[in-house]
Amino acid sequence: MKNKKSHHKLKVIKNEDLTFDNKNSLDSELSFFLNMKKSDTKDKVQEDFAKNYSEENDDELNGLYAHYNIVKKNLNTSYRQLPEYKEYRKLWRDTAVNHIKTEFPLHLDIEVTSYCNLACPMCPRTHRVQLGQWQNKMMKLTTFKKIIDEGVKKGLRAINLNNFGESFYNKNLVQMIEYAKSKGVLDIMLHTNGTVMNEELAEQIIKSGLDRIIFSLDSITKEIYEKIRINAKFEDTVEKVKTFYRIREKLHAYKPVIRISMVRMKENDHEAKDFENFWGSYADEITYTDYRNQDGLDKVDRYTKTRKENKSYACPALWQRMTINATGEVTACCRDAGKRLTLGNFDENISSSLTDIWNGKKLEESRNLHQNKKAYLIDACNGCDHIRGTIKPKN
Repeated sequence: MKNKKSHHKLKVIKNEDLTFDNKNSLDSELSFFLNMKKSDTKDKVQEDFAKNYSEENDDELNGLYAHYNIVKKNLNTSYRQLPEYKEYRKLWRDTAVNHIKTEFPLHLDIEVTSYCNLACPMCPRTHRVQLGQWQNKMMKLTTFKKIIDEGVKKGLRAINLNNFGESFYNKNLVQMIEYAKSKGVLDIMLHTNGTVMNEELAEQIIKSGLDRIIFSLDSITKEIYEKIRINAKFEDTVEKVKTFYRIREKLHAYKPVIRISMVRMKENDHEAKDFENFWGSYADEITYTDYRNQDGLDKVDRYTKTRKENKSYACPALWQRMTINATGEVTACCRDAGKRLTLGNFDENISSSLTDIWNGKKLEESRNLHQNKKAYLIDACNGCDHIRGTIKPKN
């Protein structure tokens, strides 16, 4: 599907101050949350979320998170018009805002491998490797199928096929996508650094049924890119990402939606204004996210903005998703590289149950602490950059 629109017509959606080229595009997507403001039972955090809601920033419910914005170019979202997909997105919002617990998480982050070929200085995996606290492991296809089989029977709607590893290193990745899609998973996505790909693999991925692919690139100059993406070669990665786009065009495919992402840090922030121009012809979405010291181990100040505390924060992830790490630990948070809030273990050789873990005592206690504004009592949550600062009261 060719995009004939010129690049200067890109639409920018900013989470902190939403502006839209066409306000009619909001319609039912926004009205659901605006109506919340009429309720006396909703606190200010939820009201702010309602005010800042849009389908474009709904992926991470960024009205409750740190700064996040998307430049939209040609979003291929016809699949999002399906009734079952719309039902899923409404439930995704309801669970977060109203703290509704479903029988099974709507979304799973499935780390199909914990191995990565890069050593990015801001990445929690890099810090854990340096400390000798990281285990490289590949998830077996049989384990993945067991996860999907349990999940789709109980309401699983979406999966992300990575966490801190580079998914393309799992030789069964294409089969995993095909299997999940064949079982009815509505939204399948993965993040990649873009370095581990060739034309044959790109074509297989495009034909597999993958809905979204997010390339994490971070810079448009060789010097800065190779300082951030250590062990990667700038020219090689750029050509591979462009090749992926060209093959999708050649196949006349509308999926996967291609997103190219930049983590804004002191090292690269001056390039942000040119990032969308550099990649605009090869992406459906271009995304900027703020740097986060996700595991608290990065000793370098990379922040571009002053963090603000939000003591009333209740993390929506606790009602929406879980993470299955390649090593088997199931964690409450996809950012928890240190596995400080491990809920249980998943093993294909024993009667492991993700349903039991999701409905277990440990996760329920965490939800209660968040609802009662005591998330600071959870080691993995206190100081989380999604809240921009330490949330423990000063007195």
